[in-house]
Amino acid sequence: MDLSLETDRNRKDRVLLAASELFATTASHDGSEAHIFAELFRQLLPATPDADRLRIAETLAPYPHTPPACLAQLMADANEDVAAIALNAAAPFSGPDLVRRIARGPERLRAIIAARPDLPRDAVTALFHFADADTLRALLTREPEALDDDALAALSERKEVLRALADLLARRKALPSTQLFALFLDLDHAGRLEAIAAAEARTLSELVKRQDPRVLNAAFKPEVLKHLVEAALNGGAAVFAAHLAYTLDIPAETAARIVDDPGGEPLVICLRALGTSDADGGRILVRLLGQRRPLAELRDLLALLNSITPRAAMFLIHEWQSGRESAAQPAQQGVHAPVYDGLAQAERPTVAKSGTRRSSQDRALAPSRREAS
Repeated sequence: MDLSLETDRNRKDRVLLAASELFATTASHDGSEAHIFAELFRQLLPATPDADRLRIAETLAPYPHTPPACLAQLMADANEDVAAIALNAAAPFSGPDLVRRIARGPERLRAIIAARPDLPRDAVTALFHFADADTLRALLTREPEALDDDALAALSERKEVLRALADLLARRKALPSTQLFALFLDLDHAGRLEAIAAAEARTLSELVKRQDPRVLNAAFKPEVLKHLVEAALNGGAAVFAAHLAYTLDIPAETAARIVDDPGGEPLVICLRALGTSDADGGRILVRLLGQRRPLAELRDLLALLNSITPRAAMFLIHEWQSGRESAAQPAQQGVHAPVYDGLAQAERPTVAKSGTRRSSQDRALAPSRREAS
């Protein structure tokens, strides 16, 4: 670059570009030269125009002898294109520098960081705190060991991201049983079977401990089950969802998702937890899922219904009940949390809303929905 034709102002602004080009054309530098360049870089980069900073990044990022402090400054640049060039360099960055960049974003830069090899542990944990589901899915696909206890704890505070990764985490057997149960609606068929198996294992453990086979049985009153069957057969999906929410004490939104779920496994869990007879369970499945599922798949669901113990089903239901606590705190939900809009949701009557959902039939069922135990 020839600075002789530049104005004084332009020469001052472009000194760093010229110095960087000169620095990168030299095969190597001693410690003193590198230190002087790094200090000049620190002072002049903030006043350097965007276009020049881009050229500087393109010049210094691939150069093997660029001082780490210079690359760190480029990586922290407000211009994400400059930062992206620096982050694509092979040179290592410190954990604290990466953590600060991850926290600031944007997501494009987090994805670049996630693709870097040999990430410091604190940077990996920061990604689980801030990165979106796509970035984390790519990270976990490339580095399965990235998911440790700290990462899982960070994900547990980010419900929507955790839900988006539920299938992957279930396949890795990375979730404790309570989280596996809570995420049941977000799992694929294989993940749901994994959750059911975990619930059955917990049931067996409880049976061995208590030595009382009655723990395996459902305890809902026949009159309650009668109203539920009538709601399913005669009232439609939304009415049944409202009754289901009240009887099992689950959030209305969850009940709507259960009734509209295309797989049918969540509905099977509810029917088994309630203790419906095989005949009534079959009628409800055919009524609510018959138009959406082929006969062979309905038979598979009936077989699943017959194989689950009511106690195992209740372990799953218990985690769905706890969703009411988060539903009551909308300020803590993700900004982009999806609004569920299935058939049962679209038709859902106002009586199904949490806190105001008791219809006259519901009140007739109160105060007790379950048999005394």
